[in-house]
Amino acid sequence: MKSVILLISSIAILLLISACNTIEKEPVVEPGKTITFDYAAGFDNGTLFDTTFEAAAIEAGIYNPNKIYEPVMVVYGKDPLFIGLQEALLGMKEGELKNIRAPPNKAYGTKIENSIISVPKLTINNYENLRINDVVTVVTPDGNRISAYVKKIGEENITVDMNHPLAGEYVQFAIMLGSIE
Repeated sequence: MKSVILLISSIAILLLISACNTIEKEPVVEPGKTITFDYAAGFDNGTLFDTTFEAAAIEAGIYNPNKIYEPVMVVYGKDPLFIGLQEALLGMKEGELKNIRAPPNKAYGTKIENSIISVPKLTINNYENLRINDVVTVVTPDGNRISAYVKKIGEENITVDMNHPLAGEYVQFAIMLGSIE
């Protein structure tokens, strides 16, 4: 009798184990997966500065008619995302919402003092068309290329800042994961 109960129990356990193995796991964000997500990004004071939602951009007064408001599509772990966003997305499931606060070193970087330089206008291509906050590429003496932001346009020189305009800022993100493939 004990052996029959033991046999039936063993069969039941094996059936449960095999059933568990056939259930598909819900996909999560992991390296190599193509994902889509929407976001709203703002400062600690609640001011929105970027979003994939057109209505939110209009309401916040940051609407750009040249921007396409749609979910971001990336191959996670391959396409560039800053560290705070990358960490937040890892392990998320389709339809999941998450709010994060990224410190400067995991967002747009810490602000580096003495990163503002003045360069002769003639060293920048198409300097005639530059405006404040345009991005230019500065080539360092050792050949490295650095993106810099135009801060001032003078008679002979252009002042640029090699910090991202949001360097040193904490950034709030609301993320809504769309799909995982």
